[in-house]
Amino acid sequence: MASFDGYISAPTFEDGPRVPWQLDSTDPYVENLDELLVGCMTPHEIEDSIEIIADEVAHGDKSQPYVGMEFSTPEEAYTFYNDYAYRVGFSVRKSSKTKNRDGVSSVRFVCNKEGFSDSQKKKKKPIGSVNDQRTPEKEKGMTRTGCKASCRIRLYKSGVWRISVFEENHNHVVIKSPSKKRNLRSHKCLSEEDKKIIRNLSAQNMKPSQILEYLAVQYGGKQNIRFKKKDVSNEVSAENRSLLGVDVDTTLCYFQKKKEKDPEFFYAIDLDENGAVKNIFWVDGRGRRSYQEFGDVVTFDTTYQTNIYSMPLAPFLGVSHHRHTISFGWALLRLEDAPNFCWLFKTWLEAMYGKHPSAIITDQDPAMKKAIVLIFPKTKHRCCQWHVMRKARDHLGLLYSQMEGFKEELQAVINRSLTVVAFERDWEAMLVKFKLTDNSHLKLMFSTRTQWVPAYFRDTFFANMSTTQRSESMNAILKLWVDSHKSIYQFVKQIEKLTDGIWQRESDEDLKSMNEQPHLYSPYQMEIEARMVYTRNVFSVFKDIVRESFLGFVTEIIKDKLYHVRISFNPQFRNFKPESYEIEVDIETSRVSCTCKGFEVEGLICPHSIKVMHHIGMAHLPAHYILTRWTKGANANSKKHLSERSMDTGQTIELQALRFATIKSSLMEMGKVGALSVETFNCLKQIIIDGMAKLMTMEDAKLMSMGQTIVTVDPPEDGTKEVSSKPLYIDPPDAQCKGKRKKLTRFQPPADKKERKMRTCSICNAKKRPQC
Repeated sequence: MASFDGYISAPTFEDGPRVPWQLDSTDPYVENLDELLVGCMTPHEIEDSIEIIADEVAHGDKSQPYVGMEFSTPEEAYTFYNDYAYRVGFSVRKSSKTKNRDGVSSVRFVCNKEGFSDSQKKKKKPIGSVNDQRTPEKEKGMTRTGCKASCRIRLYKSGVWRISVFEENHNHVVIKSPSKKRNLRSHKCLSEEDKKIIRNLSAQNMKPSQILEYLAVQYGGKQNIRFKKKDVSNEVSAENRSLLGVDVDTTLCYFQKKKEKDPEFFYAIDLDENGAVKNIFWVDGRGRRSYQEFGDVVTFDTTYQTNIYSMPLAPFLGVSHHRHTISFGWALLRLEDAPNFCWLFKTWLEAMYGKHPSAIITDQDPAMKKAIVLIFPKTKHRCCQWHVMRKARDHLGLLYSQMEGFKEELQAVINRSLTVVAFERDWEAMLVKFKLTDNSHLKLMFSTRTQWVPAYFRDTFFANMSTTQRSESMNAILKLWVDSHKSIYQFVKQIEKLTDGIWQRESDEDLKSMNEQPHLYSPYQMEIEARMVYTRNVFSVFKDIVRESFLGFVTEIIKDKLYHVRISFNPQFRNFKPESYEIEVDIETSRVSCTCKGFEVEGLICPHSIKVMHHIGMAHLPAHYILTRWTKGANANSKKHLSERSMDTGQTIELQALRFATIKSSLMEMGKVGALSVETFNCLKQIIIDGMAKLMTMEDAKLMSMGQTIVTVDPPEDGTKEVSSKPLYIDPPDAQCKGKRKKLTRFQPPADKKERKMRTCSICNAKKRPQC
């Protein structure tokens, strides 16, 4: 008999390196080297063995089912048999039940591999001919083996359920590895707390794979999770399906609860002739109050892919005294036509207490323009300059590449013209210079010049905005919160979270403006005064204006009346800003007027005026050049009506999930200690049993005190308003979005298109399964 001392290293096999064993030279079982290698285990085998041992310690050797074993209910019997199945390594399903006059009299539980599936029973269809162009069905793998293992329970006259038949033997291999058998169908376990966490994380637009990774960390690894990514996806889909047919009713119940907590909350719906919802609008009290202070200029645009009905979202946005984007209301529209926009603008105007905006910026949608003219006749309407220039790039791209200097000349004419006369003169000169007087798109741009060229808006306050960039930025943020799979109710809740973030950001900026003192750029007295009154972000812009004033050179034309200022810019900005300006001065009233109209457009005095004021010795910043909407106290009136939001029953589920996440870490630490030995395991197990019994007693007492539960269409976390079983409003059909484009593909003439060939076996030409 051969003997070995020390460690023996085995060669590497396909399933992994063999593990060395510490051998005793007197070991009677080791006869030769071949026998030693056969007895070795792969790392995967060792890992499975450790899992099996740990699993047996955790579950113990519980009793096996036997004929005559008694249970109180079929559910108790199923739980026992399923636990037994887990220990053995197979899955269980409920097969059949028999009834008598009094109800169910017997129930049969079987192995999941019992019998045969329908596809196995059916006769195989013959393979189609080669010319058969139908797409073959994908065959699923067979899982049934006709296993006879089963357990039947019967109800006796005493009211006790007993096992009447028990078949133990299987005709297939059972699974021993816990990491594998926990994923068998009947052993998957998605607890209510797990479902709550999945729903909450899904509400943050997390993907099922990301949710699963998070839960894996919480459970100490994927091997401890008894569900898969598909189960997470199914739970998310189940929540969406629960709102089918009652989506609008659920949303309106939620709006009603919001109005109970916020009396200034406003919402409205528009129905079609069939009673289906066409449009929905809502805004909270904070948005309505903020509009009274910052509603002088509004941007309005639509975006897509935000809900399952493909209804475009139409947000009303503005800019706060911190130069941040704020919301004045949200709407979902079925169609983007003039009647729907008219309804929306009228409803929004009603919510804003009838106050018209001074200016509004939109894209070039003709339906929007028609509705704005009808509903806001005194409002200055401006089309987004960025959209205009993007269309120009699409139509004039060839000219940009063929005519050197044309693109720069076009930008200069549009942006550097300070007056309407100058713009029209320079435009005509540009057309003659490049011989483009007959260009159709340039003619179209000129015909609509009053809607987008900056020279036509230098007398109107626009908070220095010429595009719908704030709307575009908000749309980009929205896509992180919502997607095309969200119901209206889920979408509204996501918008509420986004809105809460907007107002929280405003509150944070209020605090920073009060507590922080920005650095000065210059010793100018007017800069010191501006720092005292302006918010932190606005003062940062004012400081840039002061910095730009140092680039100017002043020429006196008429003493104390008229001055000329020339700014030395970086060459890259010369196509966007003029270099020369004229400033009129009134010493008696401390007023200056610059041809750039910077104060009129932005609400902040321009650098050219500051340069002249410093030149003539005007040290202080006149009060009439401090616009209230940019100051620290701009929202003082709104704050008077603002009250702290208190906790409410609508946050019950979120709070439950938060409490669960808080105690889970402590429970996991207890589990780690309890797993150290059999003694600590049994001790912890008894603590859990006793604690669970006490908690259930407390919960039962609580339910008894609450009385009868009211059935609602709202998910239980968001309301207790009783509604009828029949929906009051019909959910909207899929909307037809005018801006939602199909995926673009390269155009091909019909003659160039080829028929898609069916893939076949190269030997026997079979489509579905080779017969060769």
